[in-house]
Amino acid sequence: MINGSRSYVASEERGTDSAEEEGIQSSPEVPSDVVPEHEEGDEGEAVRMLGSRIRELQQEVERLNSAVHEEHMLRIREQATLQRDKNSFEARTKLALFLDLLAVVDSFDQLVKHGEGSQDDSSLLVGSQAVLGQLNQFLERNGVHKLEGLEGSAYDSATSEIARVVADSGAPANTVVRVLRDGYKLGEMLLRPAMVDVASEPQKDVESIEDGED
Repeated sequence: MINGSRSYVASEERGTDSAEEEGIQSSPEVPSDVVPEHEEGDEGEAVRMLGSRIRELQQEVERLNSAVHEEHMLRIREQATLQRDKNSFEARTKLALFLDLLAVVDSFDQLVKHGEGSQDDSSLLVGSQAVLGQLNQFLERNGVHKLEGLEGSAYDSATSEIARVVADSGAPANTVVRVLRDGYKLGEMLLRPAMVDVASEPQKDVESIEDGED
């Protein structure tokens, strides 16, 4: 009977030990949503670093956009400057060409007037008239026009230069008596002023003024 009690106690102890072993092996797993505190700190630091990097990249993009815009505006200004220089050069070249051409027109004009005045019907006069007509047509096509209606009009320093002051012309004072060289405009710009003779004050009026002073 004692032996039986001992065996029962021993078996009970073995059962307890096995139960403890089974309890250790079958302990519940840690839930996946439970994160240790040190892991939460690491994740927060990574988020802060990522946000800081994103802000740096945004600032870099803004800087690059600003640099591209400044470069674009610089190129526009350079192109505008080059275009102005080109236009200015072309304008100066065009003016020089027209002025040289007007000197040729003057020569043919004098030749034609001389031939017409002498009633010369030679082929030289006819040829000169044809060339002069072609030159005038070329000038008109390019916007160059002769100043008209100067003779008999009041002298205007904006369009004419005085070559001589003519006394006893019978014309009112300060009136254009004769056009010696035609003036021209390029569009609305004065290309070359006319050279004119202008009537002076009548001599008798000047003498009467002097007598009155005496």
